[in-house]
Amino acid sequence: MKRAPGLVGVVVTDVDGPVVVVDEVGPGLTVVGIVEVEVDVVSTARTDATSTSKQSANAGTATRTNDEHIRGVGTWSLCHVCHHYTVALRRFVTYLALATIAVSQPLLDLYGTNLTVFSAAKVGRLEIGVFIILVMLVPAFLATAVERFSVRFGPVVHRAVEMTMVFLFLFVFGMVLLRWLKVERDYLVYPASLVFAFLLARFYAARASLRQWVDWLSIVAVAVLATFVLQAQPIFFPGSTTFAEASVGLTDVPVFMVVMDEAPLYALLGTDGRINADRFPNFAELAQQATWYRDNTAISNFTHQAVPGIMASKIPERDDSPFLALHPRNIFTLLGDKIDVDATEPVTSLCPSDVCSNTEQATGFSGSRLWTFLKDALVVYGQRTLPYYSRRGLPDTEHGWGGFGAVESRFVEQLKTGALGQANAIVDGARDLVEATKDGFGALRLVHALVPHAPWYMTPDQRITSIPVYSTTSNPESGDGTRDNYQRFMHQFIGTDRAIGQAIKVLKDGGIWDKALVIITADHGISFVPGKQQRNVVLKDRDRVLDIYKVPTFVKYPNQQMGETSDCASSNLDLLPTVVDVLNVSTTWEFLGASLATGCPQRDKRPIETATGKRGNVAETFADLQRRVTYYNDVVSADGGVNTVAAVGASAKLIGQRLDVPVATDNVLKWTVSRPEDFINLTAEPGSRVAVTINGGIVSGAFEPGTEGILLIDGVAAGVVGELSGAEGIYGYTAVIDSTLMTPGDHVVELVIRAPDGTLTSAGPPAS
Repeated sequence: MKRAPGLVGVVVTDVDGPVVVVDEVGPGLTVVGIVEVEVDVVSTARTDATSTSKQSANAGTATRTNDEHIRGVGTWSLCHVCHHYTVALRRFVTYLALATIAVSQPLLDLYGTNLTVFSAAKVGRLEIGVFIILVMLVPAFLATAVERFSVRFGPVVHRAVEMTMVFLFLFVFGMVLLRWLKVERDYLVYPASLVFAFLLARFYAARASLRQWVDWLSIVAVAVLATFVLQAQPIFFPGSTTFAEASVGLTDVPVFMVVMDEAPLYALLGTDGRINADRFPNFAELAQQATWYRDNTAISNFTHQAVPGIMASKIPERDDSPFLALHPRNIFTLLGDKIDVDATEPVTSLCPSDVCSNTEQATGFSGSRLWTFLKDALVVYGQRTLPYYSRRGLPDTEHGWGGFGAVESRFVEQLKTGALGQANAIVDGARDLVEATKDGFGALRLVHALVPHAPWYMTPDQRITSIPVYSTTSNPESGDGTRDNYQRFMHQFIGTDRAIGQAIKVLKDGGIWDKALVIITADHGISFVPGKQQRNVVLKDRDRVLDIYKVPTFVKYPNQQMGETSDCASSNLDLLPTVVDVLNVSTTWEFLGASLATGCPQRDKRPIETATGKRGNVAETFADLQRRVTYYNDVVSADGGVNTVAAVGASAKLIGQRLDVPVATDNVLKWTVSRPEDFINLTAEPGSRVAVTINGGIVSGAFEPGTEGILLIDGVAAGVVGELSGAEGIYGYTAVIDSTLMTPGDHVVELVIRAPDGTLTSAGPPAS
């Protein structure tokens, strides 16, 4: 270590590292003491002989002991603690800036534009506040703590840790940036992010100007926070409830309103255009006792717009969230202070907490609720950051309410614990209405039930098939995979029919059916076209518009004696005005829809909206819907009972037949089922486990295109495996079987191979 004569001061090998205090003895350097202090710049001073002599004396004193040396450096010692925290703060500011662009901004931007997730997850303002603090500050705090701790291990380790932290934040930011640019390939994203982070980290280390610019970038954190708070105003500043100045003329009419979720009309229909009574007996019976508005149209293709549209009779704006502050004039604020009103709102938050007891509105602070939400946020961040193949194993965040799986997660948890919460909500709402009207006064119970919405676990008899399928909002590219989805959906829709029947029975047994106003509809439908989105739709694709916007709608008016089928050009916008008309409500409020009780609205088109803000109209009628029934009939038969849902493909006619196949195949080396325990000790109890959706693996030689597998239950053909067509090697399969064959007790499952020419060979039972 050398320097020019006449210089005295300090030499540092690393910013914030150990300071080496030196003095000149001849032409070289003499180390006179080492002390840990925090500095940001290296400074030296040229001195004259006098000052050099004084500093030499001071340095000489410092050689006695380290303690004496620390006293000798004067100001450095006095400011050591203060400077330590100053440097720590500067490091925190740096990491805050990097964490904002890599973590906070992508996550809060996504949540801020999808506030529905907070309503669906039922988290309160306190939990959201903690969530914001954790997202904004924790990454920077952790990075600062690790970096400051590394100072203890010397300048080399400290500098390496510091640059590692910078590199990691830049690497994640690179992935976020590439995801925003729609670069999805893993083999491109990871190398590009590594190069991006390496180059910027090197530039950061070499240029003080860049380090200063990064520190100034921390201001972005304030902007991100302010933007989120502004977006979340309906949550943080909900305002006070303002009830309508109105009067109710008929206060003794019970009102029961059910809004199903993701329930298309075409799925209920047979090829004759009538409700398939063999498959949906309760909807068919309802059509015989109520008015079936078979040309009714939904408002939006997503719940967070469609349900407020029903409850407020309005077309929501694109960025509207399902909160009371954004929809203050709704059915609850119209009637909530005049009659007994209650609701079940698993996704929306439109009913004031002082009106509804079943809205699940979050109050206070719940650690478990926050923890569940944070776990969901990690999945959301992974979906927002990781490339395609890396994120495939994560639960989908697009299939849900407001873009996330919050409600889906709660529904899955209900099913795992054996409770059919969503289907039971319909029946419980009917029971609650009967109880509320015992004294002869009217009441309103509104139930938004998340059935037959995915995940499709429920069987037609309301047992639970255990295969955990996390569906996405896109249908598989293969026709076989899309058909599997449609079969599972149909099973859950049939289970929903059973819940509707149970609710009607409760109303009849409670003696209020005749005088009640009963409205049953759906917020929107769903489409099952291979390779296409299930609900996101381009309005020029009129076939899928029919799938998504044509929904089953029934209105049973008070004292209605006979059923009626109406081709009225109705809309879900008309349901609230119909309630107002039937209850003889006098109000100055105006609604976009019109009452159906006094006749058909005179219109040719119904307004609709997509979640992306596109607006259009539906002029198509029930007759146009028949072509969609024909389309889906080629996927799963629209006729027949529950058992025909499993009768698909070239082997459809064999389903339900007993097959004796003595010839074994030598082309299947091994096949398995994922849950063999679901074939034994079965019960008929609702909520119990049963194998109806079956999956597993197959190891085989090459099969010809058109080859199918047939699953036998106790020797009877029960379902079709489509994955064998043209398959070879090791692959998975999914099959939906006839649930009526899964009676209480134990069952034996076998696999039969059907060649394209119809020849049958047996692969026997699955490997244990």
